Amino acid sequence: MKFTCSRARLSEVASLVGQAVAGKSTKKIFECLRIVADGDSLEIAGTDLEVSVRQTIRNESPVEGEEPKQPDLVVEQPGKAVVPATLLAGLLREINDERVTLSVQGQKLTLDTDGGHFELECEDPAQFPDIPEFPSEATGRVAASDLRTLVRKTIFATGKEAARFVLNGVRISAEDDALRFVGCDGRRLAILARPLERTGGSVTTAIVGVKGLQHFERAAAAAVGALEISITDRFVAVKSDRSVVTARVLEGTFPDYEQILPKQDQVVGVATIPVALLAGRVRQVSYFTGVQSQAVVVQLRPGELEISAAGSDGRGDARMSIEYDGPEEKVGFNPAFVLDALKVIDDESIRFSVTGQNSAAKFEDDNGFVYVVMPVLID
Repeated sequence: MKFTCSRARLSEVASLVGQAVAGKSTKKIFECLRIVADGDSLEIAGTDLEVSVRQTIRNESPVEGEEPKQPDLVVEQPGKAVVPATLLAGLLREINDERVTLSVQGQKLTLDTDGGHFELECEDPAQFPDIPEFPSEATGRVAASDLRTLVRKTIFATGKEAARFVLNGVRISAEDDALRFVGCDGRRLAILARPLERTGGSVTTAIVGVKGLQHFERAAAAAVGALEISITDRFVAVKSDRSVVTARVLEGTFPDYEQILPKQDQVVGVATIPVALLAGRVRQVSYFTGVQSQAVVVQLRPGELEISAAGSDGRGDARMSIEYDGPEEKVGFNPAFVLDALKVIDDESIRFSVTGQNSAAKFEDDNGFVYVVMPVLID
């Protein structure tokens, strides 16, 4: 194998794919990237068996009327190599040359620049684990911006407890015309749906862990146009114009989140609240929560919302004017849970529905985001 490539582009791809590789493993092969040069393309792949990422470098087609550019990639000899991910990515970041040449002889990969010559020990490509291919029939197509939003607005609500492993991921479901993501850790619930162009597939629901979701978001950020998504009983895969990300499905039964959502007849009051102002007030008061009580008390009354907290170091009270339709109500929340949701809301204001002091409350924006949070018991 021998090829010459843009150093910046090769570095970008090696760093991105390298994030899917195991940091430390009993088998060194899991700490490596597989590089395959073939014809006019270069594929770099990495996996830790939970998540697999393949990204391809190709020369862009010339734009009519513009001067031809030097190609990013020139493959002189096809072949493959498996090299340490951290070493290769780190080396490429430190090199200042515009182009680098990589070649393989035996068990060594040689990287040459204008001012340097580096040799990296290779692993046997035959030992590199198999990576699932993207299915021939995708479940559907989703806009890249929508996929990023789906991940960003649900991933924060996933759990982190080993005993409830199934809650450490997001439930993904393909409906007739929508892709729905649901995150839940048992104390809060985040739901969002975005348009989906269904194209096939028989499996419509799966649970994907945080690492896979993060790679879905990275693929969407780098994509041009829509992405294909495929849901199977073993993995969920996302395919863009330049990459394929495959995430293993988490086994288990996700909670029936429909039962958690407050019903309309349970809602006793609805407030419209400015997001930035509410976030500021919650942060101010949260400094006064203590070890004994990780709660802020939200009191609603016509025209006003009051937030308070008391601890061993003092007490904080903050007020703000709001639109509120309902009786006076008081409910306690973990301030971190409220702030986590407010960080991902892009609207200027939200609707806040309360169902009583000891029942779940609901936040909603105007773009389909629904967030349900369980209360904290207060005196």
